[in-house]
Amino acid sequence: MLPRELLEVTRRKGKIFPRFADRGELKLADRVIGIFKESKGLKYTVIKKKLKDLEDARNYKKVRSFARIIERKCTFEVSAELNPAEVRKYLFLRGYVTTKSEREELIKKAALHFDVAPDRIENVIFADREEEQILKEIPDFEPEELIKEYNLSLLQTAVFDSLRLSFWTSSNHKEIFRRIKYLGLMYEIEDDSVQITGAASIIKMTRRYGIAMAKLIPAIVRAEKWNLSAEVLDSFANKIFTLELDDSRKESFPEVEESISYDSSLEEEFSRKVKAIKPGIEIFREPGVFRAGKYAYIPDFMIKKENKEVYIEIAGFWTSEYIRRKVEKIRELKIPLILIAREDYGIDKTFGDVILFSSKIPYNAVIKKINEEFRTEIDEIELEGDVVNLNEFIEEGIAMPELIRLAEANGYAVAGTHAIKVDLLEKIRDEVNVMEPELLSDVKEVLDRYSVSEDVLEKIGYKVVWTGLFDDNARLEKLK
Repeated sequence: MLPRELLEVTRRKGKIFPRFADRGELKLADRVIGIFKESKGLKYTVIKKKLKDLEDARNYKKVRSFARIIERKCTFEVSAELNPAEVRKYLFLRGYVTTKSEREELIKKAALHFDVAPDRIENVIFADREEEQILKEIPDFEPEELIKEYNLSLLQTAVFDSLRLSFWTSSNHKEIFRRIKYLGLMYEIEDDSVQITGAASIIKMTRRYGIAMAKLIPAIVRAEKWNLSAEVLDSFANKIFTLELDDSRKESFPEVEESISYDSSLEEEFSRKVKAIKPGIEIFREPGVFRAGKYAYIPDFMIKKENKEVYIEIAGFWTSEYIRRKVEKIRELKIPLILIAREDYGIDKTFGDVILFSSKIPYNAVIKKINEEFRTEIDEIELEGDVVNLNEFIEEGIAMPELIRLAEANGYAVAGTHAIKVDLLEKIRDEVNVMEPELLSDVKEVLDRYSVSEDVLEKIGYKVVWTGLFDDNARLEKLK
């Protein structure tokens, strides 16, 4: 991307056309590259002067743009034996100087402190400023390559202030949607076209969003066939222009992939924390595409437990209208989906179906929603075995009265949080009665053998009387 002041476009009849460089600028591109190559080891301020001498009224934007692109790939270094920041700190902490003699005296003190000559202090004070840095390395650059990189940067800058960006590609879909998701762009898929909400449509964070949208452009123009259309807001003319482009200009752009650093920390954090809070689940990233009428939708995560699934969407940038449309689409899909969004990217906090957060995802709220979606219905439960631990169903949200009714209807009696087959309960009663126990410890072997707790004793006619902290002190009384 280039600074706005270097954008070169033509506006005509409601349309905007980027002024791409072509073979006519090869000589200019070569001269800019030559200035950098011959300036290795020189200060950046010297390079800027050489570039300034190359500029005229017609070419100055391209000269500065070419230079900006080359600078990004160059290596500059501070040519100072001392740390300029430490020298400035020493000088400035000693207060203001109002005369030349006071300044000279302060420089001498600094020279003694850092054990160097006074002129070295003078040279190092601002040596880390951009214009004082030394050009160390410049990569190999061909004029044709520079022109193509310029064209790509120009297109990215042209769409920066878009209200909307629409595009279609014949290939590279996986990479494009991977970028869309990781960049947090607001999008919809209508038929075969992808609609990206532009930065000019957002109330807050417009610059950050515009940069994110610009980072998507390289993946689009690298497709075999493509076309794009953008509604560009011209703030100076206070008008909206249409920018249209297709693969007939494909040769104007570089073929190499522009690298992008994907921040997978959120994905890793989400998977790790959700699994830690809710064991026994599987988490899948970008599980697939869902159709909602003429639109398509790609959730961020799918969480699966046995035969149940719930989907998670973490919205990057958003507006109130975008969230509303997304919620409507989710309802059309009729899939269980939890929507999470940063509250500082929007203007409305009154969405009942959205979990809002400021700096950190509220994982407890997310888990609560997941539990609601994974809640087992009472008619789905099948009790198996002589003794059933009901805790697992309680954790799934089934109320105890419902479990008691279910157990009794299937020949179980409920003691504490266990359901026990009635015939087994009778067997335990007979064994305990024969023992005529006086202490809880007398029946421990029977309870352990059938994997039941002392809660069962009340069901077979005994009361536990606790007289201390340990089982050995607990007495049994027969109920009348």
